Amino acid sequence: MKEKIKTLQIGKTGVTENILGEIKTQLKKHKIMKVKILRSAKGDKDSKEIAGEVATHVKAKLLDVRGNTFILKRE
Repeated sequence: MKEKIKTLQIGKTGVTENILGEIKTQLKKHKIMKVKILRSAKGDKDSKEIAGEVATHVKAKLLDVRGNTFILKRE
């Protein structure tokens, strides 16, 4: 049976310390996770820019960005 990838949403408050902490915690439990960005969270930034910032902060590898979704892998 295929393992489900853990998914997290970045809401209208944007990328906060709480969100980054939760991503770090989930990456410790799971090696890979999917993060969805709500349109209200984007502001004037694009998805690739937000994904790059999050990956840098949590020290993870950014695997893919498609639309408003990106995939991170623990380094």
